Amino acid sequence: MITRRDLLKGAIAGAAAALLPGQRAWARPAAVSVGQPIAPEPPGADSWQQFGRAIRTVSVYEEADAESERVRTYARDEAIPILGETRAPFSAHNNLWYQTDEGYVHSAWVLPMRIYPLQPFIEDVGTWGLWGEIAQLTTEARTAPSPNAPRKYRFYGSTVFHVIETARDEEGNGWYKVVDDYPPRQVGNHQWVPAQDIRRIPRAEMAPIHPFVGDKRIEVDLQAQVLTCFEGDAVAFTTLVASGLGGIHATPAGEHCVLLKQASRHMANVPYPEMEEEDQPDPADIFDLPGIPWNTFFDLQGRAIHGTYWHNDFGIRRSHGCLNVSADAARWIYRWVHPIGGHEDAFIRSNCRVGTPILIT
Repeated sequence: MITRRDLLKGAIAGAAAALLPGQRAWARPAAVSVGQPIAPEPPGADSWQQFGRAIRTVSVYEEADAESERVRTYARDEAIPILGETRAPFSAHNNLWYQTDEGYVHSAWVLPMRIYPLQPFIEDVGTWGLWGEIAQLTTEARTAPSPNAPRKYRFYGSTVFHVIETARDEEGNGWYKVVDDYPPRQVGNHQWVPAQDIRRIPRAEMAPIHPFVGDKRIEVDLQAQVLTCFEGDAVAFTTLVASGLGGIHATPAGEHCVLLKQASRHMANVPYPEMEEEDQPDPADIFDLPGIPWNTFFDLQGRAIHGTYWHNDFGIRRSHGCLNVSADAARWIYRWVHPIGGHEDAFIRSNCRVGTPILIT
C-alpha cells in the first residue's frame, strides 16, 4: 500500500533529474477580468440540461439576498434547476447567485452541471477501453455488475473514469468496470457503474488546444486567487482558483512546471493498516475523492491543478495545497498545457524541459 505522494513519485520517476532551475523572464500580467471562462457546448443530439447539485443543504431565497425571505431548502445531492445567473453581494470573494424557478441560491455549495439522457450501452469497449464522464447528478459505484452488489462509492456528475470492461446483470442491463487508481483495498481497485450513467468522452473533447504554440506559461497569483494562461504576452485564458489553506496545506510558491497529466485521479489520504503513525492524517483532514477530473500535476508532492466537485467556491484559499478550479476550466488547462498526449494515455509524463512552466506567487 502506498500513499498518493508515493504513487505520484513512482509515476514520474526520473523526471526530477530534469527539474532545472532555469532562468526565465516572467512577465507580470495586467489586470484581467475573471468570469465564467468556458460556455457549455450547445445542446446537440445529446440534449443535455443544466442543473445544480446541492453539495450540502442550501437555501433558496426570494431575492439574491440572504436577508430576504427563505423560500425552501434543498438537501445534499438534490437537483436544482438553474435558469440563469446574477451578481449580488454575499461574501467578499464570491457574489455569484443562481436563479431557480423558485428564487435565488448562492453558488458556493451548488455545483452547476450538464445532465444527459440515459446513455447507450457500448458493449465492446475495445482492448484499451474508453474515457467516460458521469452524465447524471449522481450514480452508485458497486463492487460487482449488479444493483444488489454492495455500494463502494457514490460518483458525482462531471467526474471522469477509465472504462476497461463491460458486463450485463441478471436483468440484461449494461455495466462498466472503471479503474480506481487508489491503492487496492479489500475489494480491489475497480468499481462497476451502470452504463446508462456514463457518457463516452469523444476525442474532440480531449484534443490539444493550440498545440503548436511554443511560448506557453501559467501564472498563479495567490493573493488574487487567479490563474492566467499566457501565449507569449497574450492572455489565452484566466480563471479563479481555490488554493491551499496555508501551513502544511499551503500551495508552494515558486517556479514549477507540468510533470504529469491524468484525465482521472483518485485523491485520498485514508489511513491503512501499514501506514506509519507519523504519516497518518488528522481525522478532520481525511478526504477520499475518486474520479477527480483533468489533473495537471506540478510538483512531486502530488499537488495539481484539477477539477473540483465538492465545492463551487473559488477565489479563496480552501484546498490541501492543490489549485482547485471548475471541471470545465480544468479540462481546458489539461488540453492546453504541454506535454501533448494521446487519447488513450492514462498517464502523460513530463519534465521541466517539456512541461509548460508554472509560476506561483
